[in-house]
Amino acid sequence: MTKKKIVYYLIRKRILGKKEGDNYFLFQDAEWVNDEKNVIRDRLMGYDPFEPEDSPYAIGSTCVTDGIEEISSAQAKRIISDQTMET
Repeated sequence: MTKKKIVYYLIRKRILGKKEGDNYFLFQDAEWVNDEKNVIRDRLMGYDPFEPEDSPYAIGSTCVTDGIEEISSAQAKRIISDQTMET
């Protein structure tokens, strides 16, 4: 059995997310929940929801992609620890 690669993200310096295999999750209320609204994917591809659908600027916006960063598992564990201590 192959272990799935996990990539952690920090969105707007406050929302923790991860990609595990082909699935995306957000850390909310001290648990991982499915990213049903595509928060991570939208930011990775620079989707700007304020642009019209047919706009050539709706995808690839650097203003949007600047809002997400890949972080280490150690950083993710610290954020999880901090958030669970708050609740």
